[in-house]
Amino acid sequence: MSRIDGGNRPSSPKGLVTERTSTPDRQDAGTTAKATKGAPVHRAVQPFQGRSDFEPARPNAHRAVTTPPPTPPLDASAVAGADAELELLSEFPDADAQGGLASAMLHAHANEPASQARIVERLKQDGRLESLFGEVFREGNPYVEQPHRNAVVRALDTAMARGTVTAEDLRSFARGAYAHEWQQIGSELSSPVPA
Repeated sequence: MSRIDGGNRPSSPKGLVTERTSTPDRQDAGTTAKATKGAPVHRAVQPFQGRSDFEPARPNAHRAVTTPPPTPPLDASAVAGADAELELLSEFPDADAQGGLASAMLHAHANEPASQARIVERLKQDGRLESLFGEVFREGNPYVEQPHRNAVVRALDTAMARGTVTAEDLRSFARGAYAHEWQQIGSELSSPVPA
């Protein structure tokens, strides 16, 4: 027994000790490993998984999703938020300001296609889609910047993909009061509008 650890372990041998191996021991070890392979392993003896127990769980890199998730239906909270924001348009009598505010809403909801679709749908139902988006693309509108125009184009692409806005709607807008602006919008859409 060793004096350092209080006598709990035998002291190590002073001389050279050779290991003895025999074939029966190896066979016993092999059959023991095979027998315990199917048995549940205690948590304390599980192999290292690449993170400590105190780290938050991370997704495995080899399980990456290759297909995008399906487009969810309109979310109730997104619809309620979009409807509440659209009520703000009535507070601005100026068409320039309304167009700027509508495009700012679309820009703010750039990562929320359900909200964008709801905004476009409500503007179309109210009959304001043509005039507000026309005002966004009108030359010299002081309330609109390029990111807002890009948001309008993305929102219209999403609305066309969902069927909220059709190619016929776009053709009729291109013949209306904002014909020049809607032709410009049509040229920036990802799917060209047939004439």
